[in-house]
Amino acid sequence: MQRVAAKAPATFAPQVRDTQKRLNILFDHINNHELVKADTIEQLTQAAEAMAAKNYDEAARIQTEVLKTKMDECGQWMTGLKRLISMSKATP
Repeated sequence: MQRVAAKAPATFAPQVRDTQKRLNILFDHINNHELVKADTIEQLTQAAEAMAAKNYDEAARIQTEVLKTKMDECGQWMTGLKRLISMSKATP
């Protein structure tokens, strides 16, 4: 997120701020042990690792899988994850 925020054009500042806000919601859920399905955090970790490796298609596939199979755990943070993947792919 730091790389994306630093490289995103100023016109995207509102989207960057909103994405950061939504990802902070995800971190709150993780810290408060509110993601109860055993493999949700594992899948999110895999998505983060895929992004770190610049494998954005794999990260998007994992994000979509989590959305489809764990809809009850997905909240406002899922939009942040989806945007992060898209913005990461779009920023060099």
